[in-house]
Amino acid sequence: MSIDSDRLRDDIWRVITTVESRGLFVHAGDLTIRHTPSRKSKTKTFRLPLIVGSAVLNALVPRSAMLLVGGHGGGKTTLIKLLGRMMTGKTLNEIEDGVLRGHPQLTEEKMVATLKPGPLMKDGVEVVVWRRFVTGFWKMIDEVNRLTPHAQNILLSMLAEGELKYYDEIKRCEDFCLYATMNPTDAGTFDMAPPFLDRFGMAVPITMPTVNDLELILASRDEKLFGYDELWQVPAILSEEDLLTIWNLADKMPVSEEASEFMRSVVREFGACIRVDKSQSSDLTIETGLCDGCHFNTSKSVCNKVLIPLSVRAAKDLNRYCKAVAWLIGGEEVSIDIVKSIAPLVFWHRTKYSRDELEKSPYYGNRFIFTENLVELASTRFAQRDAAMQLIHDLRHGTAESSIADELREMGKSDILVRMDYLAFAKELKKKKYIKMVKSIEKSIKKGDVDTLTKLHSELLDKTDFPNRSMLLNKVSEAMHKLTLSQFSTSFDVWQDLWTIISIKHPRMTSVLKETLNPPKRKVIRTDGLTLIIYVTGDSPESKVFLEISGGSDAVDLKEEIKEQIGSEDA
Repeated sequence: MSIDSDRLRDDIWRVITTVESRGLFVHAGDLTIRHTPSRKSKTKTFRLPLIVGSAVLNALVPRSAMLLVGGHGGGKTTLIKLLGRMMTGKTLNEIEDGVLRGHPQLTEEKMVATLKPGPLMKDGVEVVVWRRFVTGFWKMIDEVNRLTPHAQNILLSMLAEGELKYYDEIKRCEDFCLYATMNPTDAGTFDMAPPFLDRFGMAVPITMPTVNDLELILASRDEKLFGYDELWQVPAILSEEDLLTIWNLADKMPVSEEASEFMRSVVREFGACIRVDKSQSSDLTIETGLCDGCHFNTSKSVCNKVLIPLSVRAAKDLNRYCKAVAWLIGGEEVSIDIVKSIAPLVFWHRTKYSRDELEKSPYYGNRFIFTENLVELASTRFAQRDAAMQLIHDLRHGTAESSIADELREMGKSDILVRMDYLAFAKELKKKKYIKMVKSIEKSIKKGDVDTLTKLHSELLDKTDFPNRSMLLNKVSEAMHKLTLSQFSTSFDVWQDLWTIISIKHPRMTSVLKETLNPPKRKVIRTDGLTLIIYVTGDSPESKVFLEISGGSDAVDLKEEIKEQIGSEDA
């Protein structure tokens, strides 16, 4: 681990410790994260306070959005403002400027932007003035379920694509951390549609404090009388640039093959159905007889308890948050245990469950605990699926035996994913054209032969009817990326000279390279034989700039050129 990474990780833990030790938010719930670095290693256990830890994790993920769901007066809003102070270095008043208070009369002009009246009245010119909620880095929506459906729709594009439009002007919110609080339903609240809820990457339930929690809360200094001391009680620990750097460091965290397989499996378990596509079926559901007489309708199944399946966005969010957790605990990669710990926080607010199942003991309507149970069921089924996954692994590498289809068919009698996905996949992987191609790819990867991989990649691009073409293209691209990948980190001061050298060598990149001089900026530039990723965190001379180079011969040449200018690449 680099010195920067260690320092930033220590600062994140310092934020959590400050909140707990100074009584800024008291709640007894814990988020337990188990991590096994390798099969032969002992499992390590890390403890995060459930609510504070989840809120901090949200800030470690780019363009993140989080829901805090709980009763009135639980301190949700105050917690997020205090974290904003500590994690961005802004004053509490500046953080307050980025808070959007939800209520039914909130219009687009009050939420997003307005027009300058002078130029409009004098010259008929529309000059847009964006609200601080839009322009700020640390965003917060207080009582989001008091927004009307129209107001919720306005925010959809910002949460998904990071863009807002007002009149003819588009505002790109490229970097932000967003939090929204949600109180129980009452006469002034509105339902939140599944697509809107799906835009929130994580949600945490906030329960009432225990007797011991209340003792600590009541013993603390009255903030209404004294306010908050921003020098000692709520100090500035990190900056926006620090968070941007963490985003880059966490994104580089690898995901183990087993953890990746588990992520895909658990998301699929929440949406699988042998009879219909749940995302398209609205009339026939698990509550109206869909599962009647189904072979997979058992107490140990997940599919018969989920009404609305998880989206692809849920899988991507799970991947991002797991990487952030792995970075925070100093892990070498994302493990299955990390995925199991984080999945309930990413899933529970996005989907709907069978009311009969949800209201049974011991859940009594508690969706979060019910989701934890479903993730555990999916984990058990995943472990039982190990033999089938090994067969698919052999097929992927072109080494499976001819009897594999019969074995998978037998396994599919008791496993819905094997029956729905693995069997169809196996048919594609058994084709001779695929086996020949994958063996050529494996051989080239083993030799580190980038030239041959480039030729195979071109061949696959030309043959549109090739079996499992997408997977093979991805396999070749990933191999070429790993074989040629070079990573550099430097300062913005050095980058201001370095970009011109790159521009001279690759003039087609000039316009995009110039954009990086107005940070923060993340840019991906691709040409034939070269992919260049640039991540500029700030505009001070010491601000970090991260570079990733991969591709073919052009990438090798550029790598050597950069080495001459700034020295060796990152370890």
